[in-house]
Amino acid sequence: MQAMFLSHMFPNKYDPLQAPFMAERAKALSRYIHLDIVAPIAYRPLLTKSTPPMKEIFAGLDVFHPRYVGLPSFLWRLRWVSYFSMFHSFYKHRMPENDIVHIEWIYPDAYAFLRYASRFHIKTIGVVHGNEAIGYCDKKSHRRYYIEALQRMDRIIAVSADIKRKMKAEYEIEEEKIVVIPNGADLTKFPLIDKFEARRILGLPCDEQIGVCVARLSPEKNLDVLIEALSLLGADAPKLFLIGDGPLKNALEERCRKHSVQERIIFVGPVPHEEIYQWLNAADFFCLPSQREGCPVVIHEALACGVPVVATTVGAVPEQISCDDYGLLCPPSDPKSLSVILARASQVTWDRQKIAAYGRRFTWDAVAQQTVKVFEEVLG
Repeated sequence: MQAMFLSHMFPNKYDPLQAPFMAERAKALSRYIHLDIVAPIAYRPLLTKSTPPMKEIFAGLDVFHPRYVGLPSFLWRLRWVSYFSMFHSFYKHRMPENDIVHIEWIYPDAYAFLRYASRFHIKTIGVVHGNEAIGYCDKKSHRRYYIEALQRMDRIIAVSADIKRKMKAEYEIEEEKIVVIPNGADLTKFPLIDKFEARRILGLPCDEQIGVCVARLSPEKNLDVLIEALSLLGADAPKLFLIGDGPLKNALEERCRKHSVQERIIFVGPVPHEEIYQWLNAADFFCLPSQREGCPVVIHEALACGVPVVATTVGAVPEQISCDDYGLLCPPSDPKSLSVILARASQVTWDRQKIAAYGRRFTWDAVAQQTVKVFEEVLG
């Protein structure tokens, strides 16, 4: 079987931390089928700086980087046009030499490709990673683009039952077209090591309760709610290390000062993906207080390291944290409820071996095997 893996969000040498889970998924798939990876790069005249070459090897994978003109947000409805033109140029008006195309983002990727490839009758599989992937939180007028693409694809992989319900109920997608395959983790990058050894490596204290949050510093992660929740705990608040970067960094640092928790919340900044395991193993708990999620890979990574999860009941999270043995959940945007489970997580004696045994069941290899089965069903 020969497949194309298409995504404009694929990481590259200049942006290795962009959606690293896409490279993990592609690497796992490439063990079972021949995979052509096409990762378009937006070109913005006068704004674009360093970009990867037209072809590069990233994470051991051959990746093609055709260029398309990146349009500003007020031209959102036209973004697919430059993407469509890119396909014409890249394929020289011919059919891609693939049995099936696996598309990791719905707009503009799937929408534009389906228009280009309609005359070739090529089979397509789309992956929906969360609310943003189907424009669930966008303007209502934008939804028609997502709906058109979703309805035209041969099969859709949803990363959670929650996303499947939304597509059925609000996007009128037939149930038999949607397959739920949760995300996984690369266990080779998330080994189990002793908590105190991990703290020694990172220079962290051994006698304090420590939490770790790995998240983009952006509105949907509800980090302002986390700051308020910690402030409600006063002197009993654990120390929390916040790993990541994003547009809200300055505002969140100011909020920490306002709530007098700047000594309890430490902004670590971005950390290479292959080093995250040290922070997770060093933690007493992992926290993700999001307002919305798809199937957060970082939760699988935390569980694989034997770390209990404190999170909110959004997206696939209640499916990932299936009982209190693996973590504690509360409603989103509720500082009081979050403070209660943060305090409780700090007091529970967790069975880290049991958590790790559960978490290490979710692998990218298992995801790849299930995905290939979907390909085979579509191809008949």
